[in-house]
Amino acid sequence: MPDDRSTPVETTPHLGDLSSSLTSGGARPRAISRRGLLAGGAGLAVLGLGACASNDPLTPHGAAHVGADDELAIETTPASIPNDPPVVTGEFVSAKMAGRPTRWAVARPRGVTGELPVVVVAHALNTNEKTIFSHGLNIQGFVQQHVDAGNPPFAVACADVGDNYFHLRTDGADGAAMIIDEFVPMLEQSPELDLRTDKIGLFGWSMGGYGALRIGAILGPQRVAAIAVSSPAMWADPAQFPPRAFDSYGDYRANSMFGQQHVFANIPLMISVGTSDQFYMYARQWAADLHPPAAFSTSPGGHTNRYWRSALPDQIAFLGRSLAA
Repeated sequence: MPDDRSTPVETTPHLGDLSSSLTSGGARPRAISRRGLLAGGAGLAVLGLGACASNDPLTPHGAAHVGADDELAIETTPASIPNDPPVVTGEFVSAKMAGRPTRWAVARPRGVTGELPVVVVAHALNTNEKTIFSHGLNIQGFVQQHVDAGNPPFAVACADVGDNYFHLRTDGADGAAMIIDEFVPMLEQSPELDLRTDKIGLFGWSMGGYGALRIGAILGPQRVAAIAVSSPAMWADPAQFPPRAFDSYGDYRANSMFGQQHVFANIPLMISVGTSDQFYMYARQWAADLHPPAAFSTSPGGHTNRYWRSALPDQIAFLGRSLAA
């Protein structure tokens, strides 16, 4: 199947050009859009972007075909609970994704102003940057409940990596590098978003569970406050990985998280996986070699939206505590 990421865009800007246009309101490939401003404060004053602003709503993402060992298709219709925080969206051309236009989305809790820490989300296969904010997962609603209960606030941000699997592929795209070298600096440099990224939280599920772990391993404890993952898509057996995840045996050996557990000795981890999940045994096997051990949570459930949503409240509390510390 053709991959539209294989044709680079000749006018790929450097991150400095992207940051300049974002913060000054100048021209760029596509403007920030928003669903609203923070209630009770200046917060996400996206109006400062002037003519670049757009009011396009979050729209559903078409479900791709799902194979027997793929992530289950997930509902991505935007959540519309009245108290849910607004979701700000935008797009930039990413050099790290081989010149591909790359979409992103950010949500801050309502009623909060000033600079906030951020949890960066790595999404699953067959989903995109909007999925974590959809009815099926609705992470911004859980964060709002967390903040309304008197806990320290934080924002949530996600960028679209397609099916990249968060490492360098033969088409030249590297989702982890895009997040580390382009997306996180953009979050830091945008006064409209008003986020602090000196130390971030990481969250991911399925493909993104692996992605969050890989990004955390690269950044290390100096930059990562904590990582929470659901159903991380990892294969302990190099004969079992699917081509969508790694391009070759050498690619698997270079990017597998097995054998890398020592990197997480000083990063708090929470791993959640259902007992019927296809990655349950691999997740337990990987976690067994963590020292100190991770917070490992399991309950009846499969590789499904229902299980992932059920794990979110504890994961948000874990990430919130770690960011506040």
